[in-house]
Amino acid sequence: MTQKVTDAKEQKAASAQEVNIFAAKEIANYVRSTLGPMGMDKMLVDQDGSSMVTNDGATILRQMNITHPTANMIIEVARTQEETCYDGTTSSIIITGELMKQAEALLAKKIHPTMIVKGFKLAGNKADELLTDIALDSEDHLLTVAKTAMTGKSAESDKDVLASICVDVAESAKLSDISIIKRPGGKVADSVAISGLLLDKSKVHHNMPDVVEDPKIALIEVDITLPEFAQQVQVQVHNNDAVEEFISKRKAQLQNIAQGIIDAGTNVVLCLRDIDRLVVEYLTKHGVYAARRVAKSDIEAVSKATGARIVSAIDDLTETDLGTCDLLEEVMVNDEPLVKLTGTPNNEAVSVLLRAPTQHTVDEIGRAFDDAVGVVTLAQEGKTLAGGGSSYMHLSLALKEFARTVGGRSQMAVEAFADALEIIPATLAENSGLDPLDTLIALRQAHTSGSDESHFIGVNVYDGGVINMLTDGVIEPMKVISQAIQSATETAAMVLRIDNIITSKKLAEIGEDGFHY
Repeated sequence: MTQKVTDAKEQKAASAQEVNIFAAKEIANYVRSTLGPMGMDKMLVDQDGSSMVTNDGATILRQMNITHPTANMIIEVARTQEETCYDGTTSSIIITGELMKQAEALLAKKIHPTMIVKGFKLAGNKADELLTDIALDSEDHLLTVAKTAMTGKSAESDKDVLASICVDVAESAKLSDISIIKRPGGKVADSVAISGLLLDKSKVHHNMPDVVEDPKIALIEVDITLPEFAQQVQVQVHNNDAVEEFISKRKAQLQNIAQGIIDAGTNVVLCLRDIDRLVVEYLTKHGVYAARRVAKSDIEAVSKATGARIVSAIDDLTETDLGTCDLLEEVMVNDEPLVKLTGTPNNEAVSVLLRAPTQHTVDEIGRAFDDAVGVVTLAQEGKTLAGGGSSYMHLSLALKEFARTVGGRSQMAVEAFADALEIIPATLAENSGLDPLDTLIALRQAHTSGSDESHFIGVNVYDGGVINMLTDGVIEPMKVISQAIQSATETAAMVLRIDNIITSKKLAEIGEDGFHY
């Protein structure tokens, strides 16, 4: 009886591990073909028939409709990678999938999951040390880092122009102070960066001024109307005189609201919500610039840049609530207006206007540029590494040497971890039409040649064979590679520890004490 129970437990554990390992490998397979400059694109189609073409791993995984709990947990790896490093999402998922594949082989040899996890964590920690040994100072490589981040994406053909803009804005402003506006029409080379803010908005009335010097900016997050008219109401009147009296009274009240805004010294109004038509007319008459339904993020950016306080009660607006800058102007880009604020006093706000022939292209370029700015910022704050799979091959060989010092069954897990890292250069080769096995052999030979620059040798995805990535201009932040490996390690460890999948009560209703409420 005892033996039967034990067998049943082992069967449940094996079943759960098999399902979880399969899920990890499948997720990795979805994105594997997108890795590298020669990677393929994916077309994402929603239920309405709308489509998107991209090879950005984070975007693909974010848009996939997946219900499997373990698969969703693995996708969290990509989200973490994207949020912290802006790049390397595809690599992190591929490594996770390969670690699970290696774990599957170890489980088949009756290696306990605990020993596999121990070995994987030993290898992951050692990998961080080994990366530090081959890291480069980032100061001289920022432009190259930006170009590398854009390689293989829609922005690649114009990466020289975009990379230069990327480095300029990353060096002149904090990441949180950089805003990106995308406009279809024109060429990518028409993209520019400006010192200040660009808002995808326009004035609410055509007779309002196009230019306001020394603007006094009011930021209002409520409807600029009478309180009782913020929502639909019914008013009953019984004669024409009452109608006229009602209209006259309402008009006077709205004029008072507008006059209160003007009396505070305001000549620019940016409203999160709507502005009553009569208020608009009164503001226009007095030369005030106004825009409505301004995005919350834009309101907050203007507040930070100009010192304006976001007001929720119009009656409380005073001169001290107003922000300022040197100039506000409405400019036309491809026959569409933008609001431009320059000379902002409180920070070094920078905006980038990205151009491309079509909406799809400019959207994809926007994603690539956003990632590149983040990657350059990372590089500024830390070290860099040669790309093209060179660092992964160096780690693989070094970890195999390290494994000999570990001993026991954990040694096998460290060796498996080392083998798993070779999936990155192998995939780069495969996606480039090269033979992965021949490429890995050539890489091992180059890395064991004894040369001082052997750890820079990576996959030549364009001409085949191997090449020095440093001289070829393929460099990425150390943080991207380090985070990808650590995220994959932690995820693999977490999945391997799961020995059963249980249908539970609603987790949100379970308290910290474990009881259901």
